Amino acid sequence: MLLELQQDELQLRVSSLILRTILLSKIVATGPSQIYRGIFRIPIGLVIPCLLITIACIIPLAYLILKSLGAGSDSWAWLFRINTLMIFWRSIILAFSVTTTCILIAVPIALLITKFDLRGKRIWEVVTLLPLVIPSYVGAYLLMSSMGPKGLVQQTLHPFFGIERMPSIYGFVGALITLSLLNFPYVLLTIRGTINQLDPAQEESSRLLGLNRLQTLMKVTLPQLRPAIISGGLLVSLYTLSDFGAVSLMRYKTFTWSIYNQYGASFDMNAAALLSISLCALATLIVYVESFIRGNKKYFNTSTGAPRSPRVMKLGVWQVPSQIFCFLITVFSLGVPTSILCYWLFRGISSGESIINVLESTGNSLILASATSVCVIVVVLPVSYLVVRYGGIFATIVEKSCFVGFALPSIAVSLSLVFLGSRIGHPIYQSMGLLIFACVLLYLPTGLGSVKSSLLHISPRLEESSKTLGNASLRTYIKVTLPLLKPSILMGVAIVFLVTMKELPAVLMLSPLDFHTLTTDIWTYSSEAFFAKAAVPSLTLLLVSSIPLTLVMLKSGLRG
Repeated sequence: MLLELQQDELQLRVSSLILRTILLSKIVATGPSQIYRGIFRIPIGLVIPCLLITIACIIPLAYLILKSLGAGSDSWAWLFRINTLMIFWRSIILAFSVTTTCILIAVPIALLITKFDLRGKRIWEVVTLLPLVIPSYVGAYLLMSSMGPKGLVQQTLHPFFGIERMPSIYGFVGALITLSLLNFPYVLLTIRGTINQLDPAQEESSRLLGLNRLQTLMKVTLPQLRPAIISGGLLVSLYTLSDFGAVSLMRYKTFTWSIYNQYGASFDMNAAALLSISLCALATLIVYVESFIRGNKKYFNTSTGAPRSPRVMKLGVWQVPSQIFCFLITVFSLGVPTSILCYWLFRGISSGESIINVLESTGNSLILASATSVCVIVVVLPVSYLVVRYGGIFATIVEKSCFVGFALPSIAVSLSLVFLGSRIGHPIYQSMGLLIFACVLLYLPTGLGSVKSSLLHISPRLEESSKTLGNASLRTYIKVTLPLLKPSILMGVAIVFLVTMKELPAVLMLSPLDFHTLTTDIWTYSSEAFFAKAAVPSLTLLLVSSIPLTLVMLKSGLRG
């Protein structure tokens, strides 16, 4: 026994010596001055808040790591089974397919609204974003009830065409349709928060060089929008990986389905934590792929002229096809769900069911969504500035840690905070502050993508000029940078507000006693098959979300 301990000690010493040698070689190769500049060139007033944000973001991951240490050999063996690896592959395929579909939907809509004279663009600005409010489990159920083999569409067409059964939409197709129609606004909002920062002089120069509008769009405009498209696609990918409602109702087994099944069926939290960490590792890989694709290219305007609004191009004969495209996307993503909800509501009223009072739930939802939006924007401003203006290893760690909550299933994040709150007790446990903290962790990337992609297009020379005139860094940031970021900040507020309005697991597990939101009402009545009563908070959710969203669109600085 003593000999084994001595051998272990010798191995540790050798490993320590090797590690020190590697670090010393890195220092010699890099140079002490470069390392000093890399670490200490960031202002301490920026390092401290970003460090605190990183610590807060990794709390759920730390909890899951501790729980996974208790997983037995059976859990590890189950993780590497062929069936589990197939589920892993199915999750990747679904995330890639949904992301690609959302980009193909969102990019044309964003360009039509901002770059062309699309008629009724103010209406399209709002209605194309509202699908983001619909919870995935509600959207999946509405799609099944309408487009399923014996759904409302089949019942409507049967008397006229004799259709006995519609094709099945369960499985991959149903999950792809549901998640794509509900999540393309992620990409749309990040693009629209960035597109006004583009330099119209580059497009004008392209036209002067003989390129037509289509060539200018493909070779000049779209490459400048690449950071926004990638950021929005990253949000869609991570949301798809962590979604449970749509994939479970559509009977498409993904990694998140395995986590919920492991915890819900066997109550094995250790195995569920192990699976959650594996999902987080996959999400981390996707985040690094996003960074690699985005690269370090500078997208800001290097000209010294005053910023100008982009020139609105005429659609001409493409006006009608463009209107049809926006109309079809809106009908299937918003019109069909709303129509079915209205059908349930009128059917319930005609059957004599009472209409529930949702005033208190509406107020609670608005308070939670508004507080979360403000907190997220306060957090993402220093993080995005650190990532874009300084970069480096520290900035990379801070940025990637912000995606932990969004990559993990909501129930995993909520359980970790329940554990933390129960250990601390009053006044943290079951408090409004802990609920808001959970929502900030869950939806921090939704605001970060919009602000960061817009900051990439703001030249640092403007800040340098302000500092040359004697302004301090903080005053420069407030007076110069923030006004230029206003459109993207409003876009970030809109995204966070919409997704927080539909949050369910965190509210169910972390909210104070007798705290009800519209989503908890929807869940309660729909789980009990009271669809008429569930239609009331569902329609209210769409209505109350459209009002502040409209105000944000009007104040975002986007030209009609």
